[in-house]
Amino acid sequence: MAEQPEGAERGAPDDLKAVFAELRPALLRLAERMCGNHADAEDVLQETFLRAVRHGMAPDIRNIAAWLTTMLKNAIVDHCRKQKRHANHEAMTDLHDGVTQLEPDGPEPAWSRITIDDIHDALDAIDPVYREVYQLHTFEGRTYEQIAHQLGIQRVTVGTRLNRARKKLREVLVPRFGLETKP
Repeated sequence: MAEQPEGAERGAPDDLKAVFAELRPALLRLAERMCGNHADAEDVLQETFLRAVRHGMAPDIRNIAAWLTTMLKNAIVDHCRKQKRHANHEAMTDLHDGVTQLEPDGPEPAWSRITIDDIHDALDAIDPVYREVYQLHTFEGRTYEQIAHQLGIQRVTVGTRLNRARKKLREVLVPRFGLETKP
């Protein structure tokens, strides 16, 4: 590590710059491994240097490399969080060579003919305990908790009844509309 000029304060930007220059290759390799690409690694390395200058090296820091590595890891975490918050959107004018517009194959599926009225009619054919939960959830938009409270049952029971109602509706609708079921 470079020696400090006489009278220079430990943690001064010039001293930190020398330390950073010495450790830069190792920090860059670490950043590239963690970020997955060189551009992001350079960005977080620059952020690390700026944070170090703002914070300054305290005189009690024994391992400057570990201190900078910790700052680098924190900068990478912040960078990842920032990327997650700000999704990477492509401009509508971007060209996508080799991508073709998919066209529907064949006739419209049979299940697309089923209407809400058909589902209401099919509900009459299933047990009332399943019908009630299905109607509250699907048609009234109630949550599992609201349904459980209203019916005086546990939340998990709501999920079970809703699942069974869907299966029973399928059993009623498949023969009515000549739908195929997958094995």
